[in-house]
Amino acid sequence: MMTIRKKLSGRLLGIGLVACGACGSSTSNAPDTGSAVPSAEPSVAAPTAEQAAAGASATVPHAAATNASVSTAPSAMQMIGATGTPPTAAPATMPATAMATATTDGSATPAASLPTAKAGDPITKDCQGFSFEKIQYSPGGEVLPNKCAPFHATLNNPYAVRCVDVWPWFKTQYLGDAFCILPPEPGKGVQLGHHVQGEYDAWLKAVSQGDMSGYEPANIPQGWTVPPGAEEERNITIRHMNEGGKYWRTASRMRGGSHHMINSTSDSTNTFVWGPGSPDGLFGGTGVPGSQRQDDNSPQAFQIPEEDVGLYRELPANVGVTFNMHHFNATDMPILKEAWVNMWWTENATRKTSGIGGLAVEQALSVFAQPGETVDFHYAIAPPGPLRVLGMFGHRHAWTTNFSAWIERQGKPPEVVYQSFDWFDEPTYQYNSQVKNPTPAHANRSDGGFSGILKIEAGDQIHFNCHIEYTDARAKEVNSPVKPAENGPLRFANQAFTAEMCILWGGVEGMSGTAARQASAPPDFAKAH
Repeated sequence: MMTIRKKLSGRLLGIGLVACGACGSSTSNAPDTGSAVPSAEPSVAAPTAEQAAAGASATVPHAAATNASVSTAPSAMQMIGATGTPPTAAPATMPATAMATATTDGSATPAASLPTAKAGDPITKDCQGFSFEKIQYSPGGEVLPNKCAPFHATLNNPYAVRCVDVWPWFKTQYLGDAFCILPPEPGKGVQLGHHVQGEYDAWLKAVSQGDMSGYEPANIPQGWTVPPGAEEERNITIRHMNEGGKYWRTASRMRGGSHHMINSTSDSTNTFVWGPGSPDGLFGGTGVPGSQRQDDNSPQAFQIPEEDVGLYRELPANVGVTFNMHHFNATDMPILKEAWVNMWWTENATRKTSGIGGLAVEQALSVFAQPGETVDFHYAIAPPGPLRVLGMFGHRHAWTTNFSAWIERQGKPPEVVYQSFDWFDEPTYQYNSQVKNPTPAHANRSDGGFSGILKIEAGDQIHFNCHIEYTDARAKEVNSPVKPAENGPLRFANQAFTAEMCILWGGVEGMSGTAARQASAPPDFAKAH
């Protein structure tokens, strides 16, 4: 663990990291790449103590959507998960019945007669799309929790109903309450996660009935909180009592303060105990959807895109799951380690997906940069055959000012498919007929990527580059608690400011499995800061 709080300036005490990590596939143990596009959010003011205790959300604009300049560092509230309003990158797609839906007594209510509301607003009785009385599960289907507001993958989604919307008692002293979600109805899907109440269904049995005693500080087991100013990478294995099946729709949530949540199945008998962040959590077992931020959704739109119908991943019954978590707490209060992952069964499982990963093994043994250096780490992946890229994202730390990925096709100029300047809120981009991703913009350092169906043909190559600026100027820009000279050579590790990584992950349909190889100098757009 690295204690950093003593080194933080007064300004940095209000600044932290949002959740991010590695994206995944059925062969990788990182988060799902068919997930919601994260926001690049400017800093926001912290909520009041009452709002914080309730896990209240702060509404912030999307820098890419508004062309606002991205702030040099996030607020602490973004890090721990109080900002519950990440905007969608695509127009909200929902059936006509979603805003003119049945009332709790089954009668139809025309949309025009309903009061207007924004997604995430408190849901009044007359706006409840279905009965909240004694509710324990997310129902799925086409009826929104808040029928007075449009669909939102995180804030108004029948496949991931928020606890704070339907359980008035769901309030803790830990920030991030707004990210708790109800599991799927039995037979429709399962929820995996880790909770202080215990394994199997201990969390749901207690909390769904209003028993919040497990969240009282005196009842929280050792290792479940991260103190102010601390950073850690830890594993925990949790036993579940779940059905097995084939799934596609997912929703991942965590309280935050995490740089990644990477999940994989495990047969370990040492469960419900936090231990070292061993490779078991990163590379063992079958991949289970994780997250690179507090909220991650697949699909982002209400309906599964037509070309994705039939895609699936598979989950065994009664799994043990190892959660590899990298937490970073830049607040002045403890943060709680907790996560929820909804997985919905599909009735059209005909095409199993896999993954393509760009993690060069030599990174773990090499030095990225010496103090004062600016360098590029450029890699290429040559898939063995045609494939369709479903989504991808790049993972790095504070010293990488530009993460770019592009496709090189024979006889054609490079085609940028992913570009991120925002290291603390790394986006995941989906590529399908429904999602409209932001357009990359060098001028104001706005993240963006390709929109539409992304296919790779034989002979095409996927490239990615990390432009690393290991300088005092960059340290000042990101409010680093250490300067390069104090830190020494920049190496590969799970540490936000004292180490680096350069990884590309993608979910694909088709052939995959080729590792990344180091390439020559990258194009200028990959170095632009």
